[in-house]
Amino acid sequence: MRQAAAVPPPSILDAPDLSALPAERLEDMHDAAATVLQCEAALAKSGMSVVSEVLRGQGDFLVWERYPRGDVFDTETHSQYFYHAHAPEEMAKGENGHFHLFVRPAGLAPDLRPWALDGAVVADDPAARFIHIGAISVDAHGQPIRLFTTNRWVTNETLFAARDVIPLLDRFTIGVAHPNWAVSQWLTSMVRLYHPQFAGLLRLRDAVLRDRAARQPGTAVSEDRTLQNTSEFRLDRAAQIAAIEEALGI
Repeated sequence: MRQAAAVPPPSILDAPDLSALPAERLEDMHDAAATVLQCEAALAKSGMSVVSEVLRGQGDFLVWERYPRGDVFDTETHSQYFYHAHAPEEMAKGENGHFHLFVRPAGLAPDLRPWALDGAVVADDPAARFIHIGAISVDAHGQPIRLFTTNRWVTNETLFAARDVIPLLDRFTIGVAHPNWAVSQWLTSMVRLYHPQFAGLLRLRDAVLRDRAARQPGTAVSEDRTLQNTSEFRLDRAAQIAAIEEALGI
């Protein structure tokens, strides 16, 4: 992952209207909220958090280093994540770091084709391609602060259009016990709880890239170091749960 210069803030996603979502989706989000809270409570009882567990036994917490070292892969679900931090000026207020979340399309949807955005770098080997579905920022206690997406160059992903990535959100699952089972469950459930937001952020990311490409024809906007984070959503978990329950009528 390469470092960027000072960049403008990302586009902000408005809170989505959950009332039109199918009941099945809302129920899954509600169940995911319960799992997120259970994971946090279980970790807290032992004096732990999602942050403490990904950093446990890893030595000094260094900017730009990826934790746990070597990343975490679930080879059955083709899902992956790592945690790291940027310099303070590149992060949200109160942010300790963030989890970058990925899926590998070769194992999930081998017929998907990369987005043909001018100048975008594409890995030659389909098996080496990975998709960044989004990131979760947390504070030092592991409490989530925001979700965001990034430009292609930030994670060196192969860029796929949002319409192709969104169906893969439900496939993101970390089912391994390393470094902590509760962390794996928490990350999996966060994507389920905020599925509409992850989907909206990916659509907004595409809109930002298309707009910049239209304003700067002939340039490789996906490699533009002045465009780092492309979209963002500030988290309010109580409001999210309340909106889900209102939509479900409970």
